[in-house]
Amino acid sequence: MLEKRSVAMKVMERVGIPIIGVKPGSIADRKRIRPGDRLMTVNGIVPRDLLEYRYLITAGKVWLKIRHQEGKIESIRIQKNDDTDLGLVFKTDCFDGIIHCRNKCIFCFIDQLPPDLRMSLYEKDDDYRLSFLHGNFITLTNITPSDMRRILTFHLSPLYLSVHTTEPALRGKMLGRREPMPVLEKIAELAGGGITMHIQIVLCPGWNDGDVLNRTIQELSRFWPQVASIGIVPVGLTKFREGLPFLRNFTKAECRSLIRKIDQKQKAFRLRYNSSFVYLADEFYLRGERPLPPRSVYDGFPQLENGIGFGRLFYDEFCRMLPLLPERLVSPRSFVIGTGAAGARVLEPVIARLNQIKNVKLKLISIPNIFFGPRISVTGLLTGRDLLWGLRGVRGEDVLLPNVLLRRGTSLLLDGMTLEQVSSRSGCRIHVIEPTAGALVEAVLGKRGRSKPIRR
Repeated sequence: MLEKRSVAMKVMERVGIPIIGVKPGSIADRKRIRPGDRLMTVNGIVPRDLLEYRYLITAGKVWLKIRHQEGKIESIRIQKNDDTDLGLVFKTDCFDGIIHCRNKCIFCFIDQLPPDLRMSLYEKDDDYRLSFLHGNFITLTNITPSDMRRILTFHLSPLYLSVHTTEPALRGKMLGRREPMPVLEKIAELAGGGITMHIQIVLCPGWNDGDVLNRTIQELSRFWPQVASIGIVPVGLTKFREGLPFLRNFTKAECRSLIRKIDQKQKAFRLRYNSSFVYLADEFYLRGERPLPPRSVYDGFPQLENGIGFGRLFYDEFCRMLPLLPERLVSPRSFVIGTGAAGARVLEPVIARLNQIKNVKLKLISIPNIFFGPRISVTGLLTGRDLLWGLRGVRGEDVLLPNVLLRRGTSLLLDGMTLEQVSSRSGCRIHVIEPTAGALVEAVLGKRGRSKPIRR
């Protein structure tokens, strides 16, 4: 791994770091730096990543060496305020290459993907820089002493850690390693350096639940407030698990038992820390057919991107809009609302209330995940083929879909199909909206902000 990063650095020193964008009106724009140019050095140093680049440009005086597309190398002197960005946009945050995962976790979703999807979906990162910059969860199993020093020196906080269990032997087994994988010592070192951490536990029945989970929560709680939250998410299982260890989903009864246990722990932690500290993914409540906790339980939603609290935010936003809903619309409006099985359970009461408005006609369709299998219920993992199957009976209708289905900034779905293709083949007019109650209400009522239909 270190050898690969060293090779990548040598390549960067020779050819430079590709610049894919320049913000209009920025310092770089005024200095006539253009997309396609390459950054060679900043103040004589080749930055290894976006973090080092940002650190180097904080100086009031900055020297850039730029290789222009035509081959000319130019030294550019810049004088600026310390906190002013230069306006350069790079293809990747890790100029020396992403630190890849060396584990083979028993629950790894990437190992459960079918072949022939786009290559980026198969890339496994375990990079502390992406954890800090984007909230990616890392295991700390490949962290080097120099990486640890860098985290502490630059105070890269918060970090997002995949722990799963604090028992070294069991953790090693769950991570697919032959040796124990202790984590508490590294957490202690990070906590001692003032680094805030958010912990993820992928819960697998018969592996790290029960008494093991109790010990894990107890041992991690000693590091509060540096360990600021523990998010517990259920293992996700596709139909592509040939040759992988046997795992199963949690039953409804097991979800309910877990909810009761975590509710008790949250009450104890609120008395002790004035924080719930440990949180369950929405999916546990939906599978257990139990109501989502109130907003006060979530303490500002520290693990929203991990599927924890999204349903509560959606409901609360909708409830705030209830007094503003009209009794009727002047003109009829009709939509099909497409979502995964989990999303449908959240949306059912919302759609029922909107259908009480005269001249509003909404049809909620729960689209099964045929591509990955019936055990996958989240909307964000629906593919183009799933949409075509789910929308087969609503040809000619206007369909609202959340943008979580799409690769960011594109109309591309997980299986490589585009929404334009889905719209053309299904015969539906597809509208993409943000996955919020406000966006849904605006689209249904025809208020400002409604997306235009996807062109076929």
